[in-house]
Amino acid sequence: MTSPATNTPIVEARFKQLFIDLKAAKQQLADENSPRVAKEVVPTRELLAVEKQAREDKKLSQEKEDNRVESVAAKLHQEIELKLSEALSDPEFLITKVLAIDMAIPKILDLLAVKACTVSRLEVLATEVPWLYKDLLKMINSAKYRRRDSKGKIISADTLRVALTFFGIDNLKMVVPFLLIRRHLPQITDPYPHIKRRIWEQSIATAMSSKRLAPFYQLDENQAFTAGMLQNLGPIAVIKLYFRLFDQIQLSALKEAEDTLKHQRHSALTKVEPSGELLLSLLDKYATKATADIIDGLGFTRLPLSGAFAELAQAEPPATPLPLVKVLKQSNAYGKYRILKFHELVSNDEAKDYLRQFAFPVGSLESLKTTDMRSIGLETDNSE
Repeated sequence: MTSPATNTPIVEARFKQLFIDLKAAKQQLADENSPRVAKEVVPTRELLAVEKQAREDKKLSQEKEDNRVESVAAKLHQEIELKLSEALSDPEFLITKVLAIDMAIPKILDLLAVKACTVSRLEVLATEVPWLYKDLLKMINSAKYRRRDSKGKIISADTLRVALTFFGIDNLKMVVPFLLIRRHLPQITDPYPHIKRRIWEQSIATAMSSKRLAPFYQLDENQAFTAGMLQNLGPIAVIKLYFRLFDQIQLSALKEAEDTLKHQRHSALTKVEPSGELLLSLLDKYATKATADIIDGLGFTRLPLSGAFAELAQAEPPATPLPLVKVLKQSNAYGKYRILKFHELVSNDEAKDYLRQFAFPVGSLESLKTTDMRSIGLETDNSE
């Protein structure tokens, strides 16, 4: 069995591989588990001197081109990180321009956090967010959540008030953050098209784990769910910025190379693609702080999240972390484990050693084991 000391970085590294490319993650695992086989030496005819020279020339030419592309890519990504770092220093820009979060959303989440919340009060705020109205109607009228009367006839929700009433206040405490994250998922991440799916999987798994862990720390379940869902706001902002800046800076560099007749540089620039490795390093470096800044910038007054996310962003964690911080760290780890397990990318021994590092409360892992990590499990009465 691999020692606990090595399983934590192994599991984290494997999740990062999955985040970028499922096929690559599976191939890496297969390579790790495959015995090394010595390559059979196949005798070949001796090359003529002219053939040897031709191959050497071709190899040298390819190495020069690869070095040129690598050098151009390094400079391009250096500029991207500089611009990205500057953008991340402005939380208002992240909220309004990168994520484009309507400022009625934190007011709605604040209202849902208090006992005095009513459908009437929610309706006033929800009308300020057109996409929320549309998404609520679409969701409540879907096959999964639609209601039927006593004769089995489908009851359609055609107004915001009806949709809010059908869901009910308790369900809306999960539905609103659920729809918020789904709305703001990055859309274009080529050549890594599955990043969107990975974020979505992780958001739901973390949120559901947080909700299930909350009672073990005497925390409100729905507030913990919201915190778990919103934990990916920072990563989403970093990912959106990275791909946006890559396109902008590459296009600018191509135009400059064309205008100055630098043909080799122009050719090299056309071969540079977004780097999954660099994106992961940017997420490690900036995402947690970005989440804390975004949460603080949203200006919640009733939803107590800012303190926990600020603490998560600290370089040196306090000796006695906030209960919500413990929940978020544990739910993040458990969510990663369940996603890796679903994709058959982690062994039982690796998982046990990995989760042991997070000191889960007694009985919590048994509770989490029975939790659906792929849907938010609303409690709806489908009959009228």
